[in-house]
Amino acid sequence: MPRTTRKRAALVFSMAAATTGAVLAPLSAQAAPTEALTATVYQVVQEGLTEKQAEKLARKAGVGNALRPDGSFAFVDKARFARVPTREIGKGVDERRGATVAEELDLSKLDAIRTIPQDEALRKARQLLAVPQGYGILASVGHTTLDHSNGDGKLLSSRNLDTTVSYQLTLAGVPVIGPGAKARASFAGDGSVVQLGQSVREVKADRKVDIITPQSALKTCTQLYGDGVKQSLPTLGYYAPALSAVRATGKGSVNSLLPHYVCQPQTRLGTDDKVQGKLVAAAPQLAPTVELKASGDGRTVSAAAGVTGGTAPFSYNWSSSSVAIEKQGGEQVRYAGAQRPEKGDFTETVTVTVTDANGLVSTAHVDLVNQKGEGSASGVQGGAGGSFASNGIEQTVDEWQCAQDSANGFKSVMQSKGHSVAFDWRGNSAFEKDFKDHKQNGWDDRYVDDVDAQWYTGHGWSGGFTFKGNHDDGNITPADARWGDRNLEWLQLESCQVLKDTNGKNDYFGRWSQAFQGLHLLNGFDTNAYCIDGGTGRRFANYLFPETFLWWTTRDALTVQQAWASMANDLEPAGVRWRSVSPATYRAASNSWVTNLGDHYWGQGNVGPDIRPNATTDRLDGFFSVSGLS
Repeated sequence: MPRTTRKRAALVFSMAAATTGAVLAPLSAQAAPTEALTATVYQVVQEGLTEKQAEKLARKAGVGNALRPDGSFAFVDKARFARVPTREIGKGVDERRGATVAEELDLSKLDAIRTIPQDEALRKARQLLAVPQGYGILASVGHTTLDHSNGDGKLLSSRNLDTTVSYQLTLAGVPVIGPGAKARASFAGDGSVVQLGQSVREVKADRKVDIITPQSALKTCTQLYGDGVKQSLPTLGYYAPALSAVRATGKGSVNSLLPHYVCQPQTRLGTDDKVQGKLVAAAPQLAPTVELKASGDGRTVSAAAGVTGGTAPFSYNWSSSSVAIEKQGGEQVRYAGAQRPEKGDFTETVTVTVTDANGLVSTAHVDLVNQKGEGSASGVQGGAGGSFASNGIEQTVDEWQCAQDSANGFKSVMQSKGHSVAFDWRGNSAFEKDFKDHKQNGWDDRYVDDVDAQWYTGHGWSGGFTFKGNHDDGNITPADARWGDRNLEWLQLESCQVLKDTNGKNDYFGRWSQAFQGLHLLNGFDTNAYCIDGGTGRRFANYLFPETFLWWTTRDALTVQQAWASMANDLEPAGVRWRSVSPATYRAASNSWVTNLGDHYWGQGNVGPDIRPNATTDRLDGFFSVSGLS
């Protein structure tokens, strides 16, 4: 049944979270100790960079000042970062009469690209990224890479576009994770900076506190993930929430960095891929505990929360399993849930996540069958993080506040820029059929393929991404997908490993080739990806439009591909590999290729034409992908 009362819009994003690689591996939990365990609390001395420090960093790097009000620094050279050189060859219109500009790869400029050696990149990064004293550094060095395949998905070539250095930070040998612990730089072949980001607090050791054992933390992890999920012992880390400075003064609301345990569940999602990363307070005596009461009359849900413990001020984030709750922040909420016209009886779940001044979290939820009755719940101390034009939103992990943040942030930015959001389905109301080809009894022509951009957040693996219900089978696999034959241009999947190279031959090209029926870009991850509290969706959407701070423009609107890369570079842990895939058509006259890698969001720059399979061969000429390490 069509939803005629909803405006049309979409952007897709899919996710699952886990630590990846040696760079991100926390200290292994040992057997239960005979003595009490302790850990250091770190006091925050300064929240990010001040205006003077940012000016100094910009001069040293030879780039523009890219300071944000929260104290983070995020410079992106739009002309060169993760950018494949192109030249314009023609203009036209798309299926909705939107203006398009075709661009072919400039092979001579592409062939001229050189990259600096890794040791030189490390030396330059050390000179620029002056991480505050006290942090340990584990450096990852890699490249932003352009890969090319034929229409069957066979890899033809691979080229490095730059050299990147990303830091995994530690305190006393323990990993620091979160958006407040990021430092990364990318260098062109001449050694100049094409991307530079830093989001780190200055801290000092404050005091020792007693912490629980890994075995005790495992009990809380079991509460967060459920009894049916097998888990290893959690590992120790420090959580650094997003910077909170006001007007880059160096002062914010976060007082301390506190020890956490990182849960290690081993849920199978079609393969051996893991879903990891939710955080448990290692010192629960310092954490808040929320109590939730909720009731419903069949039409409206009312809920109220109270908090004990923790450090004020507290933020309250409310989420529904069926709708986006627009008014946030208070201790009480009242809203009308939504039931899909395709469903019968349903369970409405209202969840509250309370975060204290230092990023410690407590979360609780109440289920109401058909939005009726009442219930109460005591919160679990933990739950932060987790790994994993016309616009639409679907996300399948409504119980994770970080997933709600992604959807809410994306929606807020797009609407603030005058772009509609046609549908917003969450939790059990997000259906696999909304993404499935309409010729295979799916509904993509009503939903995902009836918008320009689609955002999905949920669990995934190299063979697809998942949904909670069975409408029809709970998974989208490449065989289900035929996107762009109606409208969809850009699909974002915040999901683990959907674009994974499983055999070293870039086999994701072949897996997803049939999905490209006019789709311009498929954005996702090669590795596992983290669910970031504070909102990956908001950061991605912001990058699609120009950004200003005080009296200057800090950057122009980025391309859709650059926005995806920059979001991941800013927020995902070191070692996470992002990837964007574009179809390509060969031009014999110029011996070159037309792609959609240079697409901007509508109204912000050039958008390429739809590239569809050849009518004779029923396949595309080829594909290109750009990928890099965060």
